[in-house]
Amino acid sequence: MTSSNNPFFNTDFSDFMDPQKIAASFQGAGFNANAWTEIHRKNLETIAEANRICFEGLQAAGQRQAEIIRQSLEEAVEAVSALAEQGAPEKRAALQIEMVKQSYEKMLANLRELSEINSKSTSEAAEKINRRIAANLDELGATLQEMSAGQPASKGNSKSKK
Repeated sequence: MTSSNNPFFNTDFSDFMDPQKIAASFQGAGFNANAWTEIHRKNLETIAEANRICFEGLQAAGQRQAEIIRQSLEEAVEAVSALAEQGAPEKRAALQIEMVKQSYEKMLANLRELSEINSKSTSEAAEKINRRIAANLDELGATLQEMSAGQPASKGNSKSKK
């Protein structure tokens, strides 16, 4: 099956995998590969920064959870000791009720704190991405406008420099 009427069998697809050849094919149409590369470089930097922010937030939440667990274990040991010192069952029951109430309130406070840590890092990362999307749209618009005018887009011509 060396000869075929199908053009896909007679095409060298390696050209489609070479970014320089792809960029060169658009160059004559007013396409500025450097401008597009710069836009995508900024996109990747923003994604990397957002990932770093999320990772740091997860680290902070994990460290705080470890502290909470350590504190909870210390408090549990103290609670068992305090209960052991109570002689009458009524006093133990009253102390247990108070301990359960305090534990519940502390658990809610800890959950709120962990939620705030996670929310802060997620919001910060989302804000970086949102700013980059807005800048990206400005840069793409400027690049396309320059292409339609027959001028290649230059690095310094985009409206947004975020």
